[in-house]
Amino acid sequence: MLRLFTFVVLVALLVAGAVWLADNPGTVAVEWLGWRIETSVPVLLAALLAVMAVAHVAWKGLLGIVHLPATWSHSRRRLRQQKGYRALTDGLAAVAGGDAKTAGKLAGRAEKLLGDPALTRLLAAQSATLAGDAATARDHYNALLERPETEASGLRGLLDQALAAGDDGQAIDLATQARKLLPADPGLVDILETLYLRAGRLDETETLLDDALRRKALGRAEVDRRRARLLDSRAADAERKGDREGALAVARRAVKADPALAMATLRLSRLLMAQGKKRDAAAALEKAWQASPDPAVAEAYAALAPVGDALARVRHLEKLAQQRPDDVLSHRLVGEACLAAKLWGKARSHLLAAAEARPEAATYRLLADLEMGEYNNATAAQAWLDKAAAT
Repeated sequence: MLRLFTFVVLVALLVAGAVWLADNPGTVAVEWLGWRIETSVPVLLAALLAVMAVAHVAWKGLLGIVHLPATWSHSRRRLRQQKGYRALTDGLAAVAGGDAKTAGKLAGRAEKLLGDPALTRLLAAQSATLAGDAATARDHYNALLERPETEASGLRGLLDQALAAGDDGQAIDLATQARKLLPADPGLVDILETLYLRAGRLDETETLLDDALRRKALGRAEVDRRRARLLDSRAADAERKGDREGALAVARRAVKADPALAMATLRLSRLLMAQGKKRDAAAALEKAWQASPDPAVAEAYAALAPVGDALARVRHLEKLAQQRPDDVLSHRLVGEACLAAKLWGKARSHLLAAAEARPEAATYRLLADLEMGEYNNATAAQAWLDKAAAT
């Protein structure tokens, strides 16, 4: 708005000036070297403006001629840079496509055109890696460490080499250094966690997870899931050492961290059963089923059912299924138990619900058994078996 106002004021002043000069043209006389020129003020002003315009154009042209060598040199340098960056980009594409020969050729061309090896180190290292020249690639990666801008890329390259060589100690050192530069990188957390667990460094794994959560490399749910796996490993270690009480305490923590981790729940259930706490073992399995139905959990829960009493087994498994009544595994679990107890109607209801929710060969085979058990209908049974074969 201010610019528009200023423009309007300037135009108004120019128009007013032009009108005033038109009303008061006046005369101007100039004598120089025997020449006398008489004219009006507006004409003189117009002539001066024309002379100034010509002088300006001439000065610009002179400057252009003077700066022509520098301009040409700059243009040539810019063209070389464009070609260099194009070679660099094409080289990275060649690396992604697995073309080691082309990548190496383009890396050399990019370095020649750009005149800055630091810009092409990564491409040269990747092309050398692709060509199987680990020593050359290592040299390039080490050179990348010299500049703060490329240090992270150099560390990642050396880390990949250490992982490929199976040098876990070196890989841990490099991944730790890389995390100082990239603390929020979840990929580095994954690598370090795997290496720590492989080395049995459980305390450091737990510290890593806490740091990953603090730096937002991983979310709370993901950290809880990984912590549960870690705690389950601790429980397994305590169990191997004969420390059942310690194993039980840690197993409880693992299940609390991630109720859906079946292996932790199975361990907890087994440890509780060893203490004669059948009801607590069943409750742990029911919570796990509520979190995420798993066939291994169903098998462990079924093992707690009364032996030799088919109806009692049905009631027992129905209690588990009630935790997730609409899940396909719940329907199939109860349906199979009802089939064994010859509760044909309930078996059919559950098995058909399971087949509708998720068409699977195992469910179709149970329906075939149902047709034979209830009606001895070989034709209907064969139809289900044909569906099972086609699934």
